[in-house]
Amino acid sequence: MSEEKKRLNGVAKDEKTSTEISHPGFDLKNYIKDYAGQTKIKRLIYIARVCPTVRVAAYRSAITELRKGRDTELYTQTVAEAREMVGNNLGDKWGFDKSWCESRRREYNEKEIALEHKLAEHRREEDTTEEIMAALKAYVEYLQESGNFREAQTKLRENQDYFRIEEDKLYRHVCEMENSVHLDLNDSRMSHHYGKFPKWSRRLESQYGTRKALEAKLHAINGLYCLSRGQFDSAAHRFKLVSFEIDCPTIISKRDVAIYGTLCAMASFQRAQLKTNLLKSGEFKKFMLLVPGLTDMVQNFIQCKFRLAFAQLEQMKPDIQLDYYMAKHQSRLFEKIHELAVVQYFAPFSHAKISRMATVFGVSDAEMEKTLVTLIGREAVKARIDNFNKVVISVDRNSRFETYRKALDTGAAYVQDLKNLLLRMSLQENDLLVQLTGRTQEKKRMEEVGVLSDDDGSGGGGGRSGNNVLAQCVYGDDDDCDAAKDIVSLELNLYTLLYR
Repeated sequence: MSEEKKRLNGVAKDEKTSTEISHPGFDLKNYIKDYAGQTKIKRLIYIARVCPTVRVAAYRSAITELRKGRDTELYTQTVAEAREMVGNNLGDKWGFDKSWCESRRREYNEKEIALEHKLAEHRREEDTTEEIMAALKAYVEYLQESGNFREAQTKLRENQDYFRIEEDKLYRHVCEMENSVHLDLNDSRMSHHYGKFPKWSRRLESQYGTRKALEAKLHAINGLYCLSRGQFDSAAHRFKLVSFEIDCPTIISKRDVAIYGTLCAMASFQRAQLKTNLLKSGEFKKFMLLVPGLTDMVQNFIQCKFRLAFAQLEQMKPDIQLDYYMAKHQSRLFEKIHELAVVQYFAPFSHAKISRMATVFGVSDAEMEKTLVTLIGREAVKARIDNFNKVVISVDRNSRFETYRKALDTGAAYVQDLKNLLLRMSLQENDLLVQLTGRTQEKKRMEEVGVLSDDDGSGGGGGRSGNNVLAQCVYGDDDDCDAAKDIVSLELNLYTLLYR
C-alpha cells in the first residue's frame, strides 16, 4: 500500500497517535452530515482512530462511503484497519468484499485506459485545443472522483501548455488547489495558485457559479493551507474573507469556517481587531451563529472575562481534538490564545499580583507564574517578577538608550554603504565587474547599464575590456575564464588596498 494512500486517510497507520480522545456526547451522525466525498471519508477514519466511543460507527460509515466510489486501495486498507481495531464488532456487512473490489478495480482500469487513449489520440492528431482540453478535463475529473489526486495533479502539470485561454488557466489553478487539499496541503505552489485568482475570476461566473462562491472556496482552501503550516494570523484573515455563500462539502463546512477563523483570530488579533473583524463583520457573524456559544466566548474574551472565555474554550477542546485539520494544532493554538490574553491584560498596568492574575485567568498561581516567565523570556511582556512578593512589575523602556542604539545602527549602515560606493567607483574606474547574482538576471542588468552589448564584446580598436572578459566567462566562453580569474584576484587586491 502506497504511503500516499495512507496519508489520504489522515495519518498513516504507523504514525497514529497513541492518545485517545474521550468524548461520550459526540454526535457523529450530526457532525458528519456536513461533508461529502474524500473529506467525509478522511474525517471518519481519523475520528475512528482517536475516539473509542464512536470507533465502530465511524469505521462502518467510512466503509459505506468508500463503497460508493472507486478507490479500492483505500477501501482495502480501511477494512483491514477496522478489523484490526474493532475485530468482529465491525460486522459482516462491512467486511471485505473481494468481488466488489475486483469489479470496481477492473472498471476503473478500463475507463482510465480509455480516457488516456482518447487524450493521447487528440494530441497525436493535433486536434484543436478545445478538443484536447475537453478530453483532459474528463480524464482529470475521473481521476479526482476515483480518489487518485496525485495522478490528477500530474496530468494537469504535464499538459499545462494546453491551458491557453483565461478560463482554462484558472480551471487548472482551481483543480490543483482542490487536489492539494486531499494531498494534505503539501503543495508548495499553493500561494502561487491563490495569487492567480484575482486576474481571471471576473470572467468565470458561468463556469463556477457565482463569483462569490468561487472566491469563498479559494479563500477557504488557502486558509486551510495557512492553518496547516501554523500561520494562524494569515489563516484568520483568509477565513474572514470567506463568503456565507460557500458550498463545498467536499472541502470544508460552514461550521469549520466559523471555528477555524475564530480560534485563529483569538490567537493572533488584538481585542479591538476581534471586535471589528468578527463581531461587527456581518458576513463572518453569520458563520459564528452556526456554532452555539462561539459568539459569547469571543465577547467574554474582548471584555477581559478570561475565566469564562477559557472555560468555554475548554468545553470546545474535545471537538477540536476530533477535527482532522485542527487536532495537531490544538495545543499550540490554545497556548497562543492564553499567552496573547496575558499580554493584553497586563499591558496597561505598572505592576500586578500574580495571585490576582491567576484568579482572572482561572489557573493556579504556579501556572500563572510559569506563563509569565515564558512571556518575559520571549520579551512578549516587558516586565520582571518580584519572587518574594509574587508581583510582576513592568519594566519601562529606556528611551534614551533606544535612541542611541538607533543612531549607532544608522551610522554603521551609512559607513557600510559609503564603503560599498567607494569600491564600486574604484571598480568602474579600473573597468572591472564582479558577477554575484544569477546568470540571466545579471546579464540583463549589465545590458541595461551598457556594460554588455549585443556584439561580441569588442571595444574600440578590437580589444576586450575586463568586464566583458569576465561576463563572457560567466556566460559560457571557457577560453576567457583564466583572464576572468585574474580580474577577480585583482579586484580582491584592490579591496584590500582600499580598506586595510
